[in-house]
Amino acid sequence: MDRKQYEILALTFRYWFVLLIMIIFVQCTIRTIRDVFTNRKVMRSSGNIPFLLVLFSLTAFGLLATQSSQGFDFDTAILGVLVSAVILFQFYVFYYLFHGMDEVIVLIVDTLAILGFVMLQRLTPELAIRQIEWFVIGNVFLFIIMLVLPKLRHPGRFVFPLMILGPLTLFIVALFGQESGGATSLLGIGPITIQPAEFVKLIFIIVMSYYLDEKKTFRERIPAFLFVMTSILGVVAQKDLGGALLYFLVFLFMYQISTSDWLITIFTAGAGVLAAVFSYRIFPHVQVRVEAWKNPWADIGGKGWQVAQALIAMGSGGLLGLGLGLGTPYVIPASRTDFIFAAICEEFGIIVGGMIIGFYVLIVLRSMNKAYEANEPADMLLASGSAISIGIQSFIIIGGVIKMIPLTGITLPFISYGGSSMVVSLSTLALIQSVSIKNQRFAKKMGIDDEYEESELYYNEDENKDNYNVDEEV
Repeated sequence: MDRKQYEILALTFRYWFVLLIMIIFVQCTIRTIRDVFTNRKVMRSSGNIPFLLVLFSLTAFGLLATQSSQGFDFDTAILGVLVSAVILFQFYVFYYLFHGMDEVIVLIVDTLAILGFVMLQRLTPELAIRQIEWFVIGNVFLFIIMLVLPKLRHPGRFVFPLMILGPLTLFIVALFGQESGGATSLLGIGPITIQPAEFVKLIFIIVMSYYLDEKKTFRERIPAFLFVMTSILGVVAQKDLGGALLYFLVFLFMYQISTSDWLITIFTAGAGVLAAVFSYRIFPHVQVRVEAWKNPWADIGGKGWQVAQALIAMGSGGLLGLGLGLGTPYVIPASRTDFIFAAICEEFGIIVGGMIIGFYVLIVLRSMNKAYEANEPADMLLASGSAISIGIQSFIIIGGVIKMIPLTGITLPFISYGGSSMVVSLSTLALIQSVSIKNQRFAKKMGIDDEYEESELYYNEDENKDNYNVDEEV
């Protein structure tokens, strides 16, 4: 297909892509409003979202397959079929095996992942294949955690070994790791490279959840403070200040939720601000990022290049985007990782970008609702800490891309390229889902919940009120 024909096709399909994502977003939003903000029982259902995701995947990869002037690219088209098969298999296996799982969150995550796959295929096809592989591996972790954690008795007994393992791993990476983007945060294991700080983040959430689940005196909390301090120092030693900020904010929120100790929270927040100022003074790459944030146009050919190009890309995309394959996102060096949000906005439009932000908000809302419904304090902290981690990480990177805050080198969960990020993000999701499964099992055990039957009664009432005859005392 020649360039002119492809442009016409891509401009036409941009309406289709926005429409599909919008339908998915609206359905997930309506379901969240019903589940979180009302007391009505909604019958467990996957709806038509899985098939909308298949339509999006097939048409997006099919469009990219026609981009080459040398003929139809069957490899790209087959990849679209593979992605569709993986998504359907993953969702329905989880849906039927894990009763109590929040299927809406899984569908939202799948939507974000497919957007990432499509954008990576557009930019660097070999990275798209590797990202799909990491997605499959991450789902294996998701399956194992959802299978084991709800049945695990006394998981708090692993807290103290993890309190040693986490910081120790971070300092080892700081000493022997590989440098990337100014930070020594990568560790080579054979042919693959991982970012251990991502996996320690999971340890961080688990330790804080099971250590702060009981009321303790200040002296009894000192081991937790030492764990947090050494973990953050380990990330700072890697010069990964974005990761350090994420660790710090997760601790701050989890500590306040568990203790309601405003004095320590405010004091710790103030200490964090002073640490940020100190870091700005001693780390040159932080100074570069702050200067680029303040005025990227002052040095558009140097330190302000990425931020300026991201803003130009998002502005040129407009509401509906330039069309898949018609933008120039590759001019942003980190368009596959840190700036993938800008690349998506350029070719899919600001409307889709806004819905991506909305999807993360929905994940946080639904996860916090699972925390609210939890029977045990540790489960409440586990779900809320995981939700906070995903929400803050998304805010930090999107805020940096749109120039709301200085840019930090972290990934956009479920979308950005990165094996460690994908596996850990799905594992974090597994913690939330494990709490959801435990909530449902506890409610069923106590005889206070029968989701299907209550839903059937609710729907029968709408369809035929004359036939609705239920003893209110029951």
